[in-house]
Amino acid sequence: MPSAICTVHAAFWLTVVAGIAVAIVDIVVMKTIWAMIVALCAPLIFVVIFGILVLLPPRCGCIGFSGSLQISLIQHPDYVFTRLTMPIFNFMQGMELCDNAFCQRARASVGKNYVYAGMVSISEWQIVKKTLTSGQARTTYLGAQPLANTPKVDRSVFLLELQNLDKDDNHDGFRDCFYHYMFREGFQERVDSANSKKLWEQLAEDYKTMPHGVGDLFFTENDKGLRGFLIKYFFYVMLDIDANDPEVMKTLVKLMGGDTAIALAYLWPFAGHNQSAIKAVDDLIFGSSVMGKFKEGEEKFKKMTKLELTRLSTCIFRLAAVTGTLQLAKTITGGLSMPPFEDMDKIDVAAEWDKLDLGDDSALENFILEVGRLFPPVSSVHHIATEPFSVTIQGKTVDFPTGTKILVPTNLAMTDKEVWGVDAFKFNPNRPGLQENSMVFANVGPLGSRVCPGMRIAMDTAWVSFQSWERSEEAADARICGMEFWELEPSVPK
Repeated sequence: MPSAICTVHAAFWLTVVAGIAVAIVDIVVMKTIWAMIVALCAPLIFVVIFGILVLLPPRCGCIGFSGSLQISLIQHPDYVFTRLTMPIFNFMQGMELCDNAFCQRARASVGKNYVYAGMVSISEWQIVKKTLTSGQARTTYLGAQPLANTPKVDRSVFLLELQNLDKDDNHDGFRDCFYHYMFREGFQERVDSANSKKLWEQLAEDYKTMPHGVGDLFFTENDKGLRGFLIKYFFYVMLDIDANDPEVMKTLVKLMGGDTAIALAYLWPFAGHNQSAIKAVDDLIFGSSVMGKFKEGEEKFKKMTKLELTRLSTCIFRLAAVTGTLQLAKTITGGLSMPPFEDMDKIDVAAEWDKLDLGDDSALENFILEVGRLFPPVSSVHHIATEPFSVTIQGKTVDFPTGTKILVPTNLAMTDKEVWGVDAFKFNPNRPGLQENSMVFANVGPLGSRVCPGMRIAMDTAWVSFQSWERSEEAADARICGMEFWELEPSVPK
């Protein structure tokens, strides 16, 4: 790595030394306490000024300048100055990288590769594809957002945090355990049941009777409308928990409702302030009939315990099942506008419904994937460099060390004009290669080393939504009774 002598690290320590020297002179010669206070505060002032220089320029469009100041921090992650400043950049700029339009502006401004939020973002199509279909080292991040309070018992069970570089790693076994208990025995019977049909009928009724424009009640209420349905439906079909019970629903909504709950549960630095809600949902899941069939000590599941699967499930339901599916479904049904970039926000998705043949399964899947391509529910994933690497940023080759956090912006890869054509930002569900190249669920078409285990239930839930509340009730009933999720299990290496 480049020497830190001519970098901000050296400047910081010069400030520290100068401050100490001035303080000593003040005590011995000048004997005025004010000079000493200012001198001792000099390092803090330096940190604040540097923070302003990193955080303010992007507000004025100078994203590249902000990134250039962070390169030395990433190259020397163990230095004191990095440890003092990087957490705040991770958090504040990580939130910005959840904004799809901001990511698009960043690429337009500085190119396909850039530094932001203490991460190296690489959006070149082939590199993103290779990453998604290879094993990865990870840390406790959701895309670009640092997390805390993630599920564990005596070991971590948080799938996003676990590496899958070797067959002995726990990731694949834990994922398979989750998939086995959530989507196999009894699952299809619950999908086909009268209870499920009643939930779909209530969703259709809510859509007809509640305001359902952008930001309206159908999309914002916690215990009814779209979110209320997703909570009730997922907990029923996957865990056999009856969320029609008002007390059960009240317990679930405390964790599954709104955006504040997710921040207080898992988002650094707020995580841990919603622990009672997490514990209450843990108890519901642990006591469910599905968990009652759990077998301890299975080698194929890396000896995952019932308590470990319970805690993992609570987190997955909050971070992915409800949150991710909700965004995808809202966008598809007109409750959420497309990102304001390249006129994507002018796309009227709901108006495109009239062009659909709801009896054409392939057309429906393409429609959903095209919505997800332009506005994916998860805009990026991350991984950790397992060896030193170099990348071209704004025309210069920059070296980074082992352990560097690398952002994999699938939202940018899915709008790369070199791959998707000059109309990459236009809505076209008939786009060639859509199913083969989609990265909506951390996959590349049918392939992927860490495909979202809930991909099919998210797709099918959005699918039936089309057919149940707006168009053909007969088609919807047929689809509900024909959702064979486990036959569509994501392709993953064993």
